[in-house]
Amino acid sequence: MAGEFVAKEYWEKRLGEDWSLQGVGYLGFGLPYNSWLYRLRRLILNRHLATFNVDLTKARILDVGSGTGFWIETWRALGAKKITGSDLTAVSVERLRAEFPGTPIEQIDISNKSEASVFANQFDIVSAFDVLFHITDDSQFSESILNIAQCLSPNGYFVFSDNFVHGKAKRAIHQVSRSLEEIEKILACSGLTVVRRVPVFVLMNAPLDSRSRLAMQVWRLFLAPVRLFPWLGYIWGPILFPVEVIMTRLIKESPSTEMMICHKRADSAQESSI
Repeated sequence: MAGEFVAKEYWEKRLGEDWSLQGVGYLGFGLPYNSWLYRLRRLILNRHLATFNVDLTKARILDVGSGTGFWIETWRALGAKKITGSDLTAVSVERLRAEFPGTPIEQIDISNKSEASVFANQFDIVSAFDVLFHITDDSQFSESILNIAQCLSPNGYFVFSDNFVHGKAKRAIHQVSRSLEEIEKILACSGLTVVRRVPVFVLMNAPLDSRSRLAMQVWRLFLAPVRLFPWLGYIWGPILFPVEVIMTRLIKESPSTEMMICHKRADSAQESSI
């Protein structure tokens, strides 16, 4: 069908044109602001590492949607024993293999069972940060979570970020923010139990889960200068970052992106009932 969204083509083009944290992050806000967004993402993961009942120095980790390699770097810095990167695109796989020699980097579509099955029961942790909401087809989204669960060894952990909206899903051309209820159901059907859900952003990213239209308008107005002049990210980022560090500790529910940590039950069945 003419005009149909094809994820692989979209990301090959996007990453081929902009190989940076803006290319994998929030388009239009420039590299400086996106760098602060990623700095906060890393801090949130570090804050909740104790949730994983895993010795990272012995852990086998699969990163889904590795993009420009930010999370490969992060897991390496945390001392992970073995990291495998993966991405849908050829451009990402080629560049990551050059940047991280000795680290396995595989080109897979996580929604494709036959491609993902090569990793069955291999990993103690699977990460997929800001990835799954870019799977716009609902059946492929469900299949991706089931495939991720099957990649995990018994008692493994799945950590990912999404918008977990309360209410109806919010759909765009290349992104779908699904409801918390829907995502929790898919996780349960895949043998995954939610251990923790925590805010990643409160003010720095779009309040997609807010019921107030005014909240979105105020947020867009506040960040408008950064869109017009991306170098202002060097100012907006350092101002908002410490506020976010505090806010993400104080509140339990965020109007924006959150991180969820799930545990694979050792006795979980691997047949999907979705």
